[in-house]
This record gives sequence, C-alpha cells and structure tokens, in this order.
Amino acid sequence: MTIVHLTPITRENWQACCELSLPAEQQDFVASNLYSIAETQFYPTMQIRAILTQADALVGLAVYGISPNTGQYRVARLMIDQAYQGHGYGRAAMQAILAEVAALENIKQVWLSYREHNHAARNLYQSLGFQEQSCDPNGRIVAMYALATQD
Repeated sequence: MTIVHLTPITRENWQACCELSLPAEQQDFVASNLYSIAETQFYPTMQIRAILTQADALVGLAVYGISPNTGQYRVARLMIDQAYQGHGYGRAAMQAILAEVAALENIKQVWLSYREHNHAARNLYQSLGFQEQSCDPNGRIVAMYALATQD
C-alpha cells in the first residue's frame, strides 16, 4: 500500500514544488504549481500541501479547502509529478485529503472537477466514490463525494 503525507508549502520547499512536471498531454489539466502557490496566498480558506512519500520524496501538490466562489469544500488541484504517476500516489493523496476532511465538523461533501478527457482522474475519483453531478460552464465534469455521517 502506498502511503503519503501532506505537508505545508514553505520557503524551503516551494521551488522544488514548482519544478514538479506533467507530461505534455496533461499540461492543460491543472494550473501550474507556481500559479497554485501564488493563488492560495489570496484565499485563506484554501490550503496548499506538498505530497511526500514515506521517505519524504516530493511527488506532488494538492490544493483544497472551502471554495471562496461556492462555499463548498473542494479539492481544487491534485498534481502528481510525471515520474511518480501510476504508483498509487494520487490515490494515497486523495485518501489522506478525504481522511483530513472527514475529521472536520459540518463538512458533509467534497467537490472537485476535471476535464472530460482526463480519464485517469475520472477513474481515480470514481473508484474512490465520487459521483459525477454535472458539467460546469468551462466544460469540466463536477463530481461530489459524500462523507460518512457520524451520528
């Protein structure tokens, strides 16, 4: 089983995060990591995390939190470096994010979106239990994960 941990982006690791890369055919799937780092500075309800292996190798980046546009809890970005794709790091990162969110009070759903032709994302999110809801105005598929309620 692949295990990762999520850690804040700091002055010590932000440049390494910016050096993570995607294959050419995936470049339009997510904003650049530099853009993501900059954007989160202006949205205090969103957090950005480096995704590290058990051995502390940097493999990706995630942005998630309360969307300033919708008020929904969203995973805005999940990016795994091309050298680490296909090894379970994306799944492990999403599981870590969902576990973190499940511990929060009053959060019942997690939302995200992805491009229709991003088959790897669609397969990953559906396998984790995300249900496709609609298409947004930009043509992205919007999916929702219902957190288990603790009564």
